[in-house]
Amino acid sequence: MRDLRGLRILIVEDEWTIAGDLARFFSNMGAIVLGPAATVEQASKHTEAAEAAILDVNLNGSRVFPIADELMRRGVPFVFFSGDNHIAIPDHLRYASNLRKSSGNQAVFNALFPQASGRPGPMLDTSDDVFALLPKLRLAARLLLGDVDASDRLVEKTLEQAIRDVDRRQLGQSTENWLNGIMREVAKTRGAKLMH
Repeated sequence: MRDLRGLRILIVEDEWTIAGDLARFFSNMGAIVLGPAATVEQASKHTEAAEAAILDVNLNGSRVFPIADELMRRGVPFVFFSGDNHIAIPDHLRYASNLRKSSGNQAVFNALFPQASGRPGPMLDTSDDVFALLPKLRLAARLLLGDVDASDRLVEKTLEQAIRDVDRRQLGQSTENWLNGIMREVAKTRGAKLMH
């Protein structure tokens, strides 16, 4: 299993069987589980510490969207995990993955950590909006280096290199793939220096 040692994952889920299963799955990868929280109020106590999140959309009739808004403001990746097809996701949150509860733990992992799963993730559109890609870049950096401060420095160095290399970008290449390629190269050549 992938090592997520020390990564703080918030689980917001009001069905305790599902919450416990998710908590065990991510704990076994080394993640620090925040919660599980069964209400918006409980979840709000953990949003400042969270580095990734799994959000049940319907919490006993309350919507989880205030938590999603706060996570989005902080640039924290999250996935909606719902058993209800009839809840409308607000337009400004439609970039996030929206999985059915029947999807299983591995699908949640793949949606939260698309670079680790080796598949392109559905979290964001592959647009030229670099700002919208920052949460995914930060998470990819964390998975590459395993250190929060070094990961932020890696994202910074990646963007600096992208500015220098913008004329060499391949025609038709998505911004996300281009930046991830640069990040892997920067991590390979300068990763050790970024850890200090």
